[in-house]
Amino acid sequence: LKYSIDPRRDVCNVGMCDAIFDYTFEYQGNAPKLVHTPLTDKCYLTLTQGMKMGYGGNPYGPAGTGKTESVKALGQAFGRQVLVFNCDEGIDFKSMGRIFIGLVKCGAWGCFDEFNRLLEEQLSAISQQIQIIQWAIKQGEPTLELLNRTIEVNKNAGIFVTMNPAGKGYGGRSKLPDNLKQLFRPVAMSVPDNELIAEVLLFAEGFKNSKQLAQKLIPLFTLSKQLLSPQQHYDWGLRALKTILTVGGQLIQKEKLKRDLKFNDEALILIKAIRINTMSKLTFGDSKKFEFLLNDMFPGIKVEDIVYENLEKAIHETITELNLENNPKQLSKMLQFHEATKQRMGVVIVGPSGCGKSTIWKVLRKSYEKLSIPMSLHVMNPKSMPRQQLLGEMDHDTREFKDGVLTMSARKVVKEPPETKCWIICDGDIDPEWIESLNSVLDDNHLLTLPNGERISFGDNVNFIFESDNLKFASPATVSRMGMIFLSEEDVNVSRLIHTWVKKQTDESMKTKLESWMDEIFYKAIDWILKNEDKWIIETTKVGIVQNVLSSLNQIDSKASFVDGVIRGLGGNLSIQHRNELAQLVFQLSGERPGDTTNILNNYYDPKASC
Repeated sequence: LKYSIDPRRDVCNVGMCDAIFDYTFEYQGNAPKLVHTPLTDKCYLTLTQGMKMGYGGNPYGPAGTGKTESVKALGQAFGRQVLVFNCDEGIDFKSMGRIFIGLVKCGAWGCFDEFNRLLEEQLSAISQQIQIIQWAIKQGEPTLELLNRTIEVNKNAGIFVTMNPAGKGYGGRSKLPDNLKQLFRPVAMSVPDNELIAEVLLFAEGFKNSKQLAQKLIPLFTLSKQLLSPQQHYDWGLRALKTILTVGGQLIQKEKLKRDLKFNDEALILIKAIRINTMSKLTFGDSKKFEFLLNDMFPGIKVEDIVYENLEKAIHETITELNLENNPKQLSKMLQFHEATKQRMGVVIVGPSGCGKSTIWKVLRKSYEKLSIPMSLHVMNPKSMPRQQLLGEMDHDTREFKDGVLTMSARKVVKEPPETKCWIICDGDIDPEWIESLNSVLDDNHLLTLPNGERISFGDNVNFIFESDNLKFASPATVSRMGMIFLSEEDVNVSRLIHTWVKKQTDESMKTKLESWMDEIFYKAIDWILKNEDKWIIETTKVGIVQNVLSSLNQIDSKASFVDGVIRGLGGNLSIQHRNELAQLVFQLSGERPGDTTNILNNYYDPKASC
């Protein structure tokens, strides 16, 4: 890009090759700059040549390659206001027409994210509107007709669309019709220059040895993608990289105030940033492999985790108050969640039911309140209602927008003061039908765009928290925008669950007996069940099995009733034959004798007989 003054017209020009445009002096604020790479030059050249010929621009490629950010950066270089709109099936051609009218009148650029998520029947009508606008700008027409209105044309207006590939795990997207493709100059953005980007960002954040560190960080990500298991919730792309570099920058600024840093000191800070943003999403097996990779890339550097003294103290107090078990793994997940909410607007807690997903945010919420941090919570289950009830809908006759549950919560949280932490918690399966509508919220734009053209901008005090047992329906575009906290069954300690349950029993005299019976009978019976997983009738989780048995052990008053509760609680998910095997094992472990030895399941506990 080159800037020059045109002495004949007394204006500032900005141009690339033979394409020259007026600079429009729209102040964009002190926004962070995009790292300039060869891919950026290719994108700028394609877009400027397209605009010269009267077309729009269409950067396309996988999630997290810099499509939207490149359009925004080019707009900033041109002194244009760039408005980002997230497209979904709730937007029709009339809504788009109103947005186009606004862009044309004020000479702004519109960047329409996920453009191929619009309904196919709407795309044809929208293409006609775009064609009218492009023709008027190209011909220098003073006015144009749109939606039965005469509109003054500002020649600086521009329309850009970004797209993910249709298919390949990106659900709800369609291919553009040919008449629409012809209106945009496409530019493929498939693989960003990660090493160059990492080097520049590290240097900008204050790392002196940025080149050497970038040469270690990018191969670490590449090897992790190749060697670790292919999980749906893993993302080794540019967004994950940028989050690590941002955290590294925050840490190095604190350390630089204390002392002069050498290579090993900077490497240690970078490893801390990598661990706090990566370990939280890894499975039990992959976390060990990743530690080995870290040691190979950064040999001889001893790592210590970041310490949160005040927060950890508040968490311990909250756990004690709630009669919960103090689990070091759960504590580390809470601290990782705390860090994730600072770095990302969207955070997903993934794991099987009963592994403590809700406990993480509930404990952290009470801990924040102990630290005098005000909280505002909005909890909902998105899959319990139709999409229109969740995200709102446009009345096609009156053109009025009716708020949904989520949009109403969004309006409430933006009114909260900046010091109040606001969480919008979506507890339930993540489905592209509704989650893709939040893409512009979860990325760096932090904007919720509504079908009526309204844009709700969120501050740094707002987080969207998602709870789900898996992410098998989430697209890579969604996964790359989220911070991940992964909980596995390996993190669940059965003995801690039992200990917590025993602590909650009101009969003090029974507590000692219960602990003894647990050691004598319960743990061995549970081990037998878990080893014979192929004999289960319905697939369930380890926590689900334990909780089912514990519900059968409420109000027990003797060893015989305990034995009966264990058999009923554990045997419910087994066939008659395998239930018999379990009952025989439990009677053998307990030393109790059943009344009917021929048909062991016919026995039941009689409190009168045991008196």
